[in-house]
Amino acid sequence: MKRNRTQRYIVSFDKTILLCYGLLSLIGLIVMLDVSSVQSSMVYFYRQLFFLIVSAVAAIVILYYFNLEKLRVLAPYMVYITIILLIIVLLKGSTVKGATRQISLGFISFQPSFLARMVLVFFFAHLLDRNHELLLESTPAKFFSNFPALVVLTGAVFLLIILERHLSTLIIGGMTLYGMLIYAGAKKRLLLLIALVGIIGGVIILTQGADFRKARLNTYKKYSLFLKSSGEIKSDDADYQVKESLTALTSGRLFGTGMSRGRAKHYYLPEARTDYIFTIVGEEWGFLGGMVVFGLHCFLFFRTFIMANSQESRYLRFLGVGLAMNIFCNVLVNTGVAMSILPPTGNTLPFISYGGSAMLIDSASLGAILNISAVRRIV
Repeated sequence: MKRNRTQRYIVSFDKTILLCYGLLSLIGLIVMLDVSSVQSSMVYFYRQLFFLIVSAVAAIVILYYFNLEKLRVLAPYMVYITIILLIIVLLKGSTVKGATRQISLGFISFQPSFLARMVLVFFFAHLLDRNHELLLESTPAKFFSNFPALVVLTGAVFLLIILERHLSTLIIGGMTLYGMLIYAGAKKRLLLLIALVGIIGGVIILTQGADFRKARLNTYKKYSLFLKSSGEIKSDDADYQVKESLTALTSGRLFGTGMSRGRAKHYYLPEARTDYIFTIVGEEWGFLGGMVVFGLHCFLFFRTFIMANSQESRYLRFLGVGLAMNIFCNVLVNTGVAMSILPPTGNTLPFISYGGSAMLIDSASLGAILNISAVRRIV
């Protein structure tokens, strides 16, 4: 005797979010083609195209074949796996510019810290939903006893990221998870305490940590939009990248220099294809081009936030908002660094910068967002 099995088919999903993803990825390919044409004999462009195809396939698979509600039970195990990968990075990872962040997989390198940010969003959404009543009544004194796994595992991940010297990931992840706590309705006293601990920890890391962080902080004091140096600015080697970024952005003016006349990509800006890709856009496409890229990211965030907020499932609401914030906080840090609004730190611009790990993780997050937006029919 045959069983009657019900299947759920996706009949629609948020096409606007998909279109936004497609436009940002296309812009990323165009900018990478532009940079590669003068830097690498097209190698980086072809690699980026390969990364994008693989990442887009991953997003489609997550959209059509993953049941996020059923898979939520795997969230704690995903954190355990991520912790193991972060430990492997510290033991056998390759060191680049004083930081140990990636595992070499032959022709590509993988950075588990990118995965850690996304995994923690799933983990937080799972626990905050399952124990939502406890969160609403949790005072600072009771938060640890009510959420021991959340505190311990998140602390372990953050500690490993600190040891890897990946401060930008720590900042973005902290902003995202803090935003999720606000959205979930945590008490103000608890939020204030967490913010205080985060600020104190950040100050200690910046002022008492590695020498290169102190040098970056001194550079920020010289060129920050908010801090004016007294007297003439004396530049040194540590200031080079920030100075070149600001020079390129200001030379772009309103409409840009044009792709054929861009200066920064000719090795004047060492991290042109990754950390400072927004500078290339601002120089060659101008203020308007930069605002188009930033505006698309803003639109993606607000569209996702509104979509997630309309879900009946509290878990999917928390998850959608967390994934949206994870991507958007990354955008804020990257563009803020390019314009010297924030101290210089290395991180990519979602869907635009070169990089396989970042593209894959951001696209996987986008696939999960589309999955949350999907309308299904039971057959």
